[in-house]
Amino acid sequence: MITDTAELRVFKIFDELNERELESVAKIAKTETLGAGAHLTELGTPASRLYLVKEGSVTISVPGASDREVAVDEVGPGDVIGWSAVTGPYLYTASSETSQPTTLIVLNGARLRELFEANNHIGYRVLKGIGAVISRRMGAIERKCAFQS
Repeated sequence: MITDTAELRVFKIFDELNERELESVAKIAKTETLGAGAHLTELGTPASRLYLVKEGSVTISVPGASDREVAVDEVGPGDVIGWSAVTGPYLYTASSETSQPTTLIVLNGARLRELFEANNHIGYRVLKGIGAVISRRMGAIERKCAFQS
């Protein structure tokens, strides 16, 4: 559990939450530090965790020509990985791994969805923020694919 909501406040997906609501999220959040090369998500596998990058960086990749992995984005502090943990069908849409030692705030997807069900206001506000992340990430993939054509 995270005890200081200020750690969550830096993530834009929580911008519209008040302190009490942010405390509800903090109760199900934990911090993890991983070395370079740690796999966070794998395309097509069950999405069980939402990752918030606190320090370090993560490379996001998708299959390209000949099924070779193509890095489509490099994200760092303040970014979100694994939105599929809160959006059906709950399967990761990309693979990701740490590109250097990285500290993450990790949220269990099932517990976060339970929180959203119990308090629709929190769910709506957070999912609005995640929608912006999805839009930006899809734009990055589109630009990367257009560049490689």
